[in-house]
Amino acid sequence: MRAPGPSLRPVQRLRPLQVRTDPEGRPVAVRGRRGFVAIAGIRESWRIDDEWWRRPISRSYYAVVLESGRMIVLYRDRTEGRWFLQG
Repeated sequence: MRAPGPSLRPVQRLRPLQVRTDPEGRPVAVRGRRGFVAIAGIRESWRIDDEWWRRPISRSYYAVVLESGRMIVLYRDRTEGRWFLQG
């Protein structure tokens, strides 16, 4: 019999996201429940390139403020070209 203990769960789930970008590839709108919502501003952006010896990870992250005032973090998987909502 196994002793009770904390259950393990992923820190975060991948949540695909539809994103519209400007000509430079920066996000300008994200798809919400009722259509696309404009991004009012990008507060911060950064890039992560790691684990080249296994399966490459290359992501561009953006902390953005939506026109509603809500703040979210999204990223583009640069190896697959897909967008995801962080968290």
